[in-house]
Amino acid sequence: MDTSFLPDDGALLTALEREGPINLARAIAVMERHDLAGLVLGDPVNVFHALGHWPQIGRTRPGQPPGTFALIARERPGQWGLVTSRFLHHYSWADGRSRNDVAVWLYDTLGDAGDDTPAQVPDTPVLPRRSSSPPTAAEAHREAISAREAGAMTARGDAGAAIAAAMRGLGLWQGRIGYDHGVIAEVALRREHPGELVQADNILREIRLVKSPLEHALMARAAKSNVDALNAVGRAIRAGASHAELQALFRMETAARGNTAVFLNVDRVSSDLSRIEVADGQTLMLDGVSQYLGYHGDFARTVFVGEPTRAAARAAQAAAFGWQAVREKLRPGLRYSEIAMLGETAIRKAGYEAVIGFGPHSVGLAHTDEPGEVHGGFWRKPDIVLEPGMILSVDCPTLDTGIGGSAHCEDLVRITETGCEPIHPLHEPVIIV
Repeated sequence: MDTSFLPDDGALLTALEREGPINLARAIAVMERHDLAGLVLGDPVNVFHALGHWPQIGRTRPGQPPGTFALIARERPGQWGLVTSRFLHHYSWADGRSRNDVAVWLYDTLGDAGDDTPAQVPDTPVLPRRSSSPPTAAEAHREAISAREAGAMTARGDAGAAIAAAMRGLGLWQGRIGYDHGVIAEVALRREHPGELVQADNILREIRLVKSPLEHALMARAAKSNVDALNAVGRAIRAGASHAELQALFRMETAARGNTAVFLNVDRVSSDLSRIEVADGQTLMLDGVSQYLGYHGDFARTVFVGEPTRAAARAAQAAAFGWQAVREKLRPGLRYSEIAMLGETAIRKAGYEAVIGFGPHSVGLAHTDEPGEVHGGFWRKPDIVLEPGMILSVDCPTLDTGIGGSAHCEDLVRITETGCEPIHPLHEPVIIV
């Protein structure tokens, strides 16, 4: 992917005002595969994926039951449903967007008293209006968006009634329906929903494996800033710098580029409490993850602080060589298990003795964003088959200890029809300071 022509942040924000980043064709195909008539979603990540809107509760009250919901009907592609409070529709959803492809169901209070009686959306201001000064641009926009709903018979007394009304309105009251939070199932069962309800967390991750063009652009934007931030940290390392200081520097460098830091692994240490100091002559890995608008960059390199030991230098060479060998072979149809074998075979044929862990994983709205196999209620990574449109990382860290440090090499690539291509500029595998 040629990242020199990435859209600027304004273009990405404009795109998210028009649509959610979800790959709709992929979503329809996966719903067909699992015989789902539609999806009712409350997890903020899934609402954002569908509609391009981060619900307020995801930022202010994580862990609480959701209050904003997105609905997708398989037979109505491109027609979306939104359930939210009248206040949050005015105060949050309306900001920055004007969409006619989203049907809205509003409610006044959280809860579910079981009353399905429809009510008309009031033709009154959501917030008190004074006339002493003209409305600000934000106020005028919110009022215009809210006015569209006035008089519509989509208002319900509480959230439960609004969810049920939205499901009926989009033809999701029958059949097999996927959901992502227990409160949705409670609402449907309380009203004797005649269809089957399916927990869809894993199905949603299956959808996210293959990304839309907008997602590819968001990923490339996130990845480039993440790469630049980690390289800045790598160039700043000196003997005596503590792990905590380097993590703080990574947070600042990512913020300066518009990203938000998720974690920085320094010499295999991820703890925020580590005050271990870098030593002269040490070789150490840096593995940094940060996100932009929810999409994650993931990048790793090796740093030589002074003269490395021979074993550490060879380990760094092995990690970089193994990743290049794997990258040249990535293509649709390849399995995760085959990737590890490709890397191991390549470094052994080249005469390297280092033990390198070749760990593929999908990256997107999470650092590891892929479905799992259920084992006793837990998830294990399945042997996923690569498909065009996936964004893949293959971790290539050295696993040996007692060699004078650690080494790692990692980039993000997009799987194409015939192979793969990096989504950010490639850099030398070793940073020398």
